[in-house]
Amino acid sequence: MTLELDIDPALFGVWPKALVYDGLTPGGRNAELEAQAWAAVLDTKAEAASPLDDLQDMLNGMTKELRMQLQQFQVLREKAAERALVDDNEIDRKQTQADAKASIEAMSLIVRTLEKIDSLQRTIAHDRQMQAEVQIDEDDYEALRAQFEARIESRAQQISATRQREAAAAQEHGNAGAAAAGSGDATGPPPR
Repeated sequence: MTLELDIDPALFGVWPKALVYDGLTPGGRNAELEAQAWAAVLDTKAEAASPLDDLQDMLNGMTKELRMQLQQFQVLREKAAERALVDDNEIDRKQTQADAKASIEAMSLIVRTLEKIDSLQRTIAHDRQMQAEVQIDEDDYEALRAQFEARIESRAQQISATRQREAAAAQEHGNAGAAAAGSGDATGPPPR
């Protein structure tokens, strides 16, 4: 009475710290350069690592360990099934069945744990996406604000220049009218 529990451990993989697509395939022509770059990383005094990065590193480590354990239990289950076919002794057969059952229970616990880790990884990825969207929104808001301020300033300068020209034209017209009026007063109207 062995339950077949076939799980592909490759389904539970390591999540990247940040979901980034750079157009290059992993292990491509730049893989060697990337490996050299990571080997020569210096202490840059940059910002502290995000707590999400630490959590994600821990979850990735747990995923690797649990995948290895799942593979070991799959091998044990297969060996127990082989021994069950060979064993003629009732005690050995019961022991083999108990081993197979324990292996299946351990595997199902590992699978549930891997599913929970995957759920946490998805939550972290979603949180990062939301943070990126908020950051983009803030950046877009600031850019839009700067654009509107520039347009307002440009329009204010246009209005100011127009008003100055109108005032200068009115002043010239007023001076020309005053000069004409002043010259007419000096000569006066012709006598009758």
